Amino acid sequence: MKEEAVRHIEVEYPDGRHVFIDDYLLEGLIKSRQITQFFRPSEKRWITIGIEPVRTRKGDYRGKERRRAGRSEAMIPLWEQEKCPDCLSP
Repeated sequence: MKEEAVRHIEVEYPDGRHVFIDDYLLEGLIKSRQITQFFRPSEKRWITIGIEPVRTRKGDYRGKERRRAGRSEAMIPLWEQEKCPDCLSP
């Protein structure tokens, strides 16, 4: 079984620290307002939380959910498990 590689995203905390985090932690940090910005590699720019749109509407993508493929329940933060129990691997 091939495991999906975890991407690392650079984020900025309110005190100005820059840290690389695992990509699956980003949404929780945004929702809990623990970060002020994150770097979006696909656009090669910083996204400021609360100023710029962070995500597109969930209904826009019609393909198979791939972000959680191959990840065990233990690797997914609890708030993600509660929000999308069907996204967990069997």
